Amino acid sequence: MSDSGQPKPEDAPLNPALKSTTERIYDTSSSPAPVDTTSAKENEGEGWPIVWLVVLAICVALTLYFIF
Repeated sequence: MSDSGQPKPEDAPLNPALKSTTERIYDTSSSPAPVDTTSAKENEGEGWPIVWLVVLAICVALTLYFIF
């Protein structure tokens, strides 16, 4: 017995958007280095160590409060 009347799973998937495809054309051009495309300004982000120090102090204070 053959099921020649039934479609194959790859022919009729439940969700056609999920059907397997293979890309046949590849982009071989090079892109600029990440360091050339960054947008950080000078002295930007210097306050983060202070923020992390405050967060650490709060966490230590809460830990000591809940332990004792």
